[in-house]
Amino acid sequence: MNWREAEVLIYHAVAAGMKLDNRTILDGPDYPCYHYDYNGTKGFKVKIGMDTSIDIPFTMLQSVFEDAIINNRTYENKVFKKKYARQLIAHPCHVHVIGRIFEKSGVATQVDKRRYKIK
Repeated sequence: MNWREAEVLIYHAVAAGMKLDNRTILDGPDYPCYHYDYNGTKGFKVKIGMDTSIDIPFTMLQSVFEDAIINNRTYENKVFKKKYARQLIAHPCHVHVIGRIFEKSGVATQVDKRRYKIK
């Protein structure tokens, strides 16, 4: 699978109201992401706590997808940390949320609690 195929799957399968375990997609896939200087890039707003949410732009999804391909088709913490250390420190759940987005869209399957295999 390449990024373009993955992007189409994510765009059509993940939407507002979808549950990702104990987290929920609040808006997207066309939500304008502004945290961390995302500059309005389209993506998802995900509720991660009672009053907390994180932005997951498609640019981030593409970046970690491509790095996961290089990492033996495996998405995990070290893949995310490589480019998004600041976000990882602020909200470590970014890693799991992206993994669940990959899984729910059919882009990846969960190998164990911390790793996802890209198809």
